[in-house]
Amino acid sequence: MGWVTIYITGREDFHEEVGEKLEDSDLRLMPGYTGGSAIEGGLYSDLYWVDEKVSLRELKEAIGSKLIWKYRLNFYTSLESFIESQNKKKTTTDFTAEERALLAEMQASVYREAS
Repeated sequence: MGWVTIYITGREDFHEEVGEKLEDSDLRLMPGYTGGSAIEGGLYSDLYWVDEKVSLRELKEAIGSKLIWKYRLNFYTSLESFIESQNKKKTTTDFTAEERALLAEMQASVYREAS
């Protein structure tokens, strides 16, 4: 049997709830350690070694959509994609004043249509 490494990132400290869900599942997996769970930008990371026969979809189903949305979880199947995602987040810049004004205008129009 082989193992596949899955990296998970998300908001706040999702480790406990995700860990409990995965422990209660029938999936063959082992929790890992990323060397420090907090990442820049308020994100946290975790990793699991999962049986190679388990699909990413099965892992996500075991965690559940509520937790995935609650913590905005992202899943990476390789170290390269995990690192690349972190580098992209570091280079992302804030919105310009013009972009913020356009966003506010779009939000206002959505609220007017809903009323």
